[in-house]
Amino acid sequence: MRRLLSLLWVLGIIVLSGCSDIMELLEQEPVEEPVLTYAAPTPEPFPDQVTTAARIRQRGAIIVGIRYDLEPFSFISANGELSGLEIDLAHELAQRWLGNSDAVIFRQLRSDTAAQHLMDGNVDIVLAGVSYTRNNEQSIDFSPPYFINGQALLTFTDTGINALSDSSGRRIGVISWTDTTRQIEAVTTITPTLTAYENFFQVTEALRTRQIDAYADERHRLERARRTVNGAEIVGQYTQIPFAIGFRENDPFFANLLALTFQDMAADGTLTELYARWLPGTPAPTLARLAGSSPTPTLGDAPQERFNGDLSARVKERGTLRIGYLQDLWPYSADRDDGVPTGFEIRLLERVAEMWFGDRQAVQMVPVTRATGLQTLLNGEVDVLAGGWVHSREIELQAEVSTILFDDGVSIFSLSAAPYRSLQELVGQPVGVISGSEGAATVAQLTQLAGGALNTITFPDRDAAVAALQQGQVAALLAERGLVLAPLYRQAGFTLMDERLTYRPISYVLPQGDSNFRDWFNETLLQLHDSGIFRELYTTWFDDSAPSGPPWPR
Repeated sequence: MRRLLSLLWVLGIIVLSGCSDIMELLEQEPVEEPVLTYAAPTPEPFPDQVTTAARIRQRGAIIVGIRYDLEPFSFISANGELSGLEIDLAHELAQRWLGNSDAVIFRQLRSDTAAQHLMDGNVDIVLAGVSYTRNNEQSIDFSPPYFINGQALLTFTDTGINALSDSSGRRIGVISWTDTTRQIEAVTTITPTLTAYENFFQVTEALRTRQIDAYADERHRLERARRTVNGAEIVGQYTQIPFAIGFRENDPFFANLLALTFQDMAADGTLTELYARWLPGTPAPTLARLAGSSPTPTLGDAPQERFNGDLSARVKERGTLRIGYLQDLWPYSADRDDGVPTGFEIRLLERVAEMWFGDRQAVQMVPVTRATGLQTLLNGEVDVLAGGWVHSREIELQAEVSTILFDDGVSIFSLSAAPYRSLQELVGQPVGVISGSEGAATVAQLTQLAGGALNTITFPDRDAAVAALQQGQVAALLAERGLVLAPLYRQAGFTLMDERLTYRPISYVLPQGDSNFRDWFNETLLQLHDSGIFRELYTTWFDDSAPSGPPWPR
């Protein structure tokens, strides 16, 4: 009877989930029904406008939407308990936010219905293998990624297959109901011999018994297969689709809470520990470390109501994009000698205006300074800030940021007659840094990278540092690119290495809270990447290679 009831429970999951992966459970031994780890009464629904953080604070627990069939992310273990990377991540959030790792209520859902459950208020967050795509971003918001899914290969070292390009003429297994065949055809002209299998167990058995040379599929299924096929390893990932925590839109406080909590977990090694436990040998996604020192907010700081404005409607009604820009950060944004605003970021925003309103001149330029710009944005005087703005913890807590435009990291600036291309060449040499700059702030990090002492000399400003370089007082300058591009392009005799020694992501800064406006803006930037306009403008203003668009698939 218990075996029959367990089988009926599994069939019930299939009806509820509607996911292809769950079909595979029919071939597994039935297990006990999982026990929720937090014995709380059924929560009363909150009004729609109550923020996610306020709901969690008042309830004393996080309601997390999960799947039961996504090993090793969230699945039913052999002893009938919920297990996996996503389960442990949910407990970690509860510990950090509520001081109780068991303050979690798990609710089963499907990946394709996760957004609706969030909007209906049935769950606070979803940890269910939901892909952070441009389409999904239209209905819900996302945390930083906790896993980079995508197509890859599972094979053995002795096959010599390290990438899809190595598979010509080789025997590659796929599952018939996936779109792996189409994905392979879309990214390569290589023609492996593809063999389709009906389910996960057939293809993994074919790999284990060497009937095929590799198994091609989405990485999350390959991670599961790797746990069962001894000696197999995942190689050659050829697409990227991030998995991220989903939550309701127009909830900026909760977005900040998640973003900075992920920063904390990356800094203290928690993400690395979770990966070592569930995905050994697979590195956790690299999170850009945000500059600044603002503390992570707590649930006690949470506002009661979500944002309810509509900036998109106001911008459309006005018919112009109001741009707050720095007048002296050439070539990012600056005034020409005749007072006309110019620079890469300005020209790119003119193309945004053209896509929105059909006219590149549908912009209103508002000069700001680094000290006043953010307040100008918060006051509603401008719609976007341009001019080398770095995504920091302070900005994260007060505003939104666009997708990353480019990397303004520290590089080596030296004389063309005596160029330096590596930090190792500068060991023991006098090296200039500029007071208050990224270069000055990261001397310890750069010294470690150099493998020896850097004899740094601090100058009060860029002009003094450049003059010292010209006079031979220092061998080179270590500075973020935004500080030295102007003398590089406007004066002869200098060179700047393309390599960035630190990561300093530059983005546009947007008003906080309006998810639809941010999505509209970012989608436009992605379209400019896709059309080649971004690259065209970048290579007009900069002499290094244009960055590719962010991994934000449709």
